[in-house]
Amino acid sequence: MSQLFSLAPAAVKCPNCGHEVRYYDAVHSAFFGCAQCRTFFEYPETGAPKQLRKFKEVPTHSPVLAIGSTGQLEGKTYRVTGYMWRCEAKHASYRWEEFQLREEATGAYRQLAVFQGHWLLITATKQQYRVSLGGVVETPETDYALYNRYSPRILYAEGEFDWNVLADEGLTISEYISPPLMLVRERKNKSYNHWFKAHHLEPREVAEAFGLQPEQLPYRNGVGAAQPAPGAAIWPQLRTFSLLMALLVVVTHLYLMLWGNETVFNQEFVSEVPVVAAPDSARLAVPGTGTAQERQPLISPSFTVPGTGALNINLQAEVNNTWVEVPFTLVNEQTGQQFAGTGSIEYYSGVEDGESWSEGNKQQELLLNTVPTGRYHLNFYPVTDPVNTFGIHFRARVEARATAGSNAVLALLLLLLYPGILYLRRALHERTRWENSDFSPYASSDS
Repeated sequence: MSQLFSLAPAAVKCPNCGHEVRYYDAVHSAFFGCAQCRTFFEYPETGAPKQLRKFKEVPTHSPVLAIGSTGQLEGKTYRVTGYMWRCEAKHASYRWEEFQLREEATGAYRQLAVFQGHWLLITATKQQYRVSLGGVVETPETDYALYNRYSPRILYAEGEFDWNVLADEGLTISEYISPPLMLVRERKNKSYNHWFKAHHLEPREVAEAFGLQPEQLPYRNGVGAAQPAPGAAIWPQLRTFSLLMALLVVVTHLYLMLWGNETVFNQEFVSEVPVVAAPDSARLAVPGTGTAQERQPLISPSFTVPGTGALNINLQAEVNNTWVEVPFTLVNEQTGQQFAGTGSIEYYSGVEDGESWSEGNKQQELLLNTVPTGRYHLNFYPVTDPVNTFGIHFRARVEARATAGSNAVLALLLLLLYPGILYLRRALHERTRWENSDFSPYASSDS
């Protein structure tokens, strides 16, 4: 056999059909799969070749990576030397493909597996890992959770191999994931306990490595066992940044609520003779238009706005089963600049079928944005319901450097919108990933 493998690439003849099977490893390859007649055989160093199995099934498509083709992965050149089609012994519908890759420079082997369009690059390791009772493998870098456990069946193989792939059917394989990483354990008995490291590859990476178009690769379906969740690269920083900014918004709002709102005016007003109008005309009257402009206003004393910012105008009126509207203008006494608004206050109550009821509110707050610092007064033009024969009583309070809770809520919504959407996408991604696992952490919560 040493003379037979003295030069590479060379070929051995299939003992069943005589078809030549090419090989590239003159030292280690001893097992071969014939693509012509589907025979798997051993070619020992001495003696005649042995037929080990004739596969009954064959993939309905040609392997996307041809035997003998080369590609560049992670800066190294690999040649495809073997191909397998496998399934789980107890779940034959779970089928995947594995390509054996031989590094051209060193002769080291790696496996490239694809299941439902999801790719894993697998490398043997001499390191041993300890599995906890909960099925977790703890490492200094990360923890791996048990995802799958099965025994494989070999449906088909072609090319060259340095081990009898049929012997894998006696193994118990456990997969532990920490996307985009995976640990694979092969175990047969106490003396056979081998570990492999694997990591997820995007289809684009595989296509570029072997000079293919992405559409030539198997269609990706669902979520892969080690496929990273959306935004995996930015999520830790985004989550931390968003939480810190949200905390800053809340703290700033609380600060403004406790120390920002400064009362600069607070006074009660009484109009002994009520100004009345029909609802359609009175309720639409605003300063500067219609009958409201013709009335003499109630003018407040002057007050100072200490700094440019928002003003909160709080209006309160003792109304019962009636309404009051208080159009007003805020007048800057130095510049003449005016800010207008209207407060609508109504309150109704009663008893119906033995049940008391009420609706409306006896106060209203209005926010005037970006009011410059300066000396101001307020002009009020109150109107009320025609049935109201009493005077109009209301109180006006003005707070400078006002803050609105709605502004803080809006800021939080805008700040957390994208992180929230990404969080939901990641949560859905994880649930979909674990749907193919018998060890799903969601199983107990969903039952």
